[in-house]
Amino acid sequence: MPSVRSGTAPVLTLVVAWLLLTSGVGPGVLGSDSAADALESDDDPIVVDADLPTDGPTVEAVIRLEEPDIPAGISADETERRLETHAESTQEPLLEYARGRDGLHVKETFWLTNAVLLEVDTDAVDYGTFDRFGAVEAVHENVEVSVPERPDRVNATASGAAALAGGERRTTAGLAQVNATDAWDAYDTRGEGVRVAVLDTGVDTGHPDIDLATDDPSDPTYPGGWAEFDATGGRVAGSTPHDTGTHGTHVSGTVAGGATTGTAIGVAPETELLHGLVMTDTNGSFAQVVAGMEWAVRQDADVISLSFGATGKHAPFIDPVRNARESGAVVVGATGNDGPETSGSPGNVYETISVGAVDRNGAVPSFSSGQRIDRTEWAAAPPDWTAPPSYVVPDVVAPGVAVTSAAPGGGYRSMPGTSMAAPHVSGTAALLLSIEPDATPDEITTAITETARMPAAGTVTGDTTTANGTEPLETRYGHGIVDAKAAADALVAVRRPSDDSVAGNASDSNPSEGARSPSSPVFIAGVLIVVSLTLAVLVRYRVGRR
Repeated sequence: MPSVRSGTAPVLTLVVAWLLLTSGVGPGVLGSDSAADALESDDDPIVVDADLPTDGPTVEAVIRLEEPDIPAGISADETERRLETHAESTQEPLLEYARGRDGLHVKETFWLTNAVLLEVDTDAVDYGTFDRFGAVEAVHENVEVSVPERPDRVNATASGAAALAGGERRTTAGLAQVNATDAWDAYDTRGEGVRVAVLDTGVDTGHPDIDLATDDPSDPTYPGGWAEFDATGGRVAGSTPHDTGTHGTHVSGTVAGGATTGTAIGVAPETELLHGLVMTDTNGSFAQVVAGMEWAVRQDADVISLSFGATGKHAPFIDPVRNARESGAVVVGATGNDGPETSGSPGNVYETISVGAVDRNGAVPSFSSGQRIDRTEWAAAPPDWTAPPSYVVPDVVAPGVAVTSAAPGGGYRSMPGTSMAAPHVSGTAALLLSIEPDATPDEITTAITETARMPAAGTVTGDTTTANGTEPLETRYGHGIVDAKAAADALVAVRRPSDDSVAGNASDSNPSEGARSPSSPVFIAGVLIVVSLTLAVLVRYRVGRR
């Protein structure tokens, strides 16, 4: 009988080599970092924003570092932990260098996106000096964001007049238009158990229709649902709730306002409202927004509502939005008030539920922003960004013309804008999560977008197209006008199937936590191991027959 060693050595060598190859593939598939990846990142030149001033004397520069690999299927808490630990470990060499170098001053660090805000003396430090750190990928300015300019003239029908709904109950026309009360009645919920973080100009908690999660100074957790951040992203110590203008109070009222006058103003009046002041009455900064989003995630906000933006496509907002979403929060943003063929960030980031405006009759006002976006228009977008090659904003539209809500000082005010439309969608998301607390951001997004309705043909008058009439309706309406009741019905149908066959279909399309789909990393690794063992058994079988 031929010896095993001489007869099978070539085959065993191939098997061992194949096993080694698959063992190398496994960790990569499972999302672990490798030395090879680190070395490769060292060779990539950093991207320096061309808009960064070079004539100083000092400039606030955001240093962006590589983001962590977040494996699919891990919990929101584990995602948050990985983001924080990765940021801490990768930022340390940069921070140590900056603290010992003249011309650099550390202003703030962030983890929701891996970034450090530095004050740079451009006479002493060149931006290219950060290329020495393998984890650094880009340098950009501390982008300014602003409250969308309020439209001066709205050629559309007002949506703020009170309307009767459900017998004697009165609501604003906006709540009636999104069918909020139908959702309340059908599912016996008004947003209980859900936390919505509004990031804006602040809020007047003295208003009789607004309560924060904690606004009682005698409460040991005070200020609880409140935080204020300065232009560098630092939290303002000792700050108490206030509004630097009117915008934040109005937006907050639409999300969670009460009905002390007898007219309900909030889509989800029983939701736990958080408010982060991230701008003055006119503008704020990228650092303020990211700091506010980090605070919201740490406060376990289920929904983050953003009624502001920077016109254009600003890639720095991509990572904060998608990481917040990966951490379990639904992110809702206004598209802007600059009209057709425009949009603003972070509202136009693919992972944001972007919201445009309609009037009471369902017509899109001329100011409402919307456009088709090509991914290539995002300069310096993350290479692993999963946005499709092309997509439309807004995703949906909601009441945004003469919307009545709370005003500082205890009164009420009608205001127009996509800023007013977005909180209708944030409140709708809160209602859905109150009905189905374990629903994922993807499920909430799908329920809202896929059930939005388009106005019936011939029922809408007003400016729904561009001046020349060639603008497709999709870039004005997106999927259509939000319908809270229809969205709730659709979500419940998916998550509470009525029979086993439907349950099987739902399970196939939405694997439950802990289940492994055929494309999951663990499943792939398992298949490779099984194939390896099978080959080894076959080799031994062939040797035995010889």
